[in-house]
Amino acid sequence: MTRPPLSAWLYGTQLGTLSEPKFGKLRFDFSDAAERRFGVGSLVLSVTMPLDARRRPRGDVTRTWFSALLPESSARGQIERLYDVRPGDDFGLLEAIGLDCAGAVTLSSPERSQPPDSNARLVPLTGDDLAEAVRRLPERPLGAGSSVRVSLAGAQEKLLLAKTPDGRWARPVDGAPSTHILKPQDMRLDGYAAGEAFCLRLASALGLTTVETEVLDIDGRPTIAVSRYDRSVQDRLVSRLHQEDACQALSVDVTARPERKYQAFGGPSLRQVAGILAARNPADRSKLLALTALNVAVGNADCHARNLSLLHDPDGAVRLAPAYDITPTTFYRGIPTSEGVRDLTDDLGMFVHGKRSVHDVDTSDLVNEGSSWGMPRSEAEAVIEGTVERIGSNLYQVASTLDELPEAIVEWVEARQDALASGRAAGAARRRRTRHSPPPNASPTQPRVRRGVPQGGQFSTRSRPEPKTTLDDEP
Repeated sequence: MTRPPLSAWLYGTQLGTLSEPKFGKLRFDFSDAAERRFGVGSLVLSVTMPLDARRRPRGDVTRTWFSALLPESSARGQIERLYDVRPGDDFGLLEAIGLDCAGAVTLSSPERSQPPDSNARLVPLTGDDLAEAVRRLPERPLGAGSSVRVSLAGAQEKLLLAKTPDGRWARPVDGAPSTHILKPQDMRLDGYAAGEAFCLRLASALGLTTVETEVLDIDGRPTIAVSRYDRSVQDRLVSRLHQEDACQALSVDVTARPERKYQAFGGPSLRQVAGILAARNPADRSKLLALTALNVAVGNADCHARNLSLLHDPDGAVRLAPAYDITPTTFYRGIPTSEGVRDLTDDLGMFVHGKRSVHDVDTSDLVNEGSSWGMPRSEAEAVIEGTVERIGSNLYQVASTLDELPEAIVEWVEARQDALASGRAAGAARRRRTRHSPPPNASPTQPRVRRGVPQGGQFSTRSRPEPKTTLDDEP
């Protein structure tokens, strides 16, 4: 039996309707109201789907884009069971949890004549409520429940919450927009939550992100809370900002094969992402190149195409989204898993000038990568030189803001930055250390006492012969 279509809302306007001609197929029709507000050809939804009320997007493009709003892997399976949605039913799952997605698109039943969040509310949580929500993430991913209909891509444990004006955590109910993502630390990875906060604060110091971070202790489990860059809070009101990730923007289907977000498995390249920016916002290529340099410097091999996104303004302008999900992944080695001891892989999610390991990249690779995007070589050189220098000059000031940060992580990034600044590959310092040990005379839990500074996931193995794993893998 054909199910009723869903109304898609964007920036307070009914953008169109999403329907299911038959199981597994999706169709999207733009509305006349959207065409009047945003204009024919507007890219307000996606660079793959220019707005045209007289011509619908291709079915495969529609399915790829909307299914990418949904969780991945075991998180998706658990949510399907929670809402009694049969496995692989994209439309049914979007109907169940589409009230609060990544970006500003919301999906609701067709009888609504106003945006779904018009009846939304927040339910404040006590400390015990918050601890219980974190403990129940394996069975209720994202904090989903009967009245909490939220969706976010990715496989790692996440809890979507809103922060009230008085600073309390609250559940977003009946379509209220979440404002923060809480990610409990995998307890096999000492200092991981603080390490991610450190990398994101470093990105903020470089002007590459607007997200704010804090490290919480929830029932004895370190948890990073990250503000959502696709939400704006003004005069105590929360607004959604629209975004799409690089897989959506390049119409790469990751529903059946989530590994396609990695370039090694047929996913997008940095050059392809830069190509979108070259056509829409060429100046943002410098930000993308600086972000790539930062990922290399901190040893983050997990910058794949779902960890790069574009923001879409109501006027149709497209720009690079603020940086998110930056962690020193390759700092962690010798991780116990169900398949034995594994390292977090050094394989780059997106290659840099053909280099596949984050340890093998040097500044000439970064400059050549930027040049391959059409950037003048002198501009690429200036971006890389300035970024590497600013990482070094901001390193310890940023580290001083996190009491929980292990000194070994700071030394790890310092050694990589020093290698890049001296013209060597970022991993040159690592090769002088033993394979399964952190920097000399430091342990992951050792507190920082450096240069006068005050003290203060889940896994699924990639198909490679080496004993390595990624952040999406099950323990």
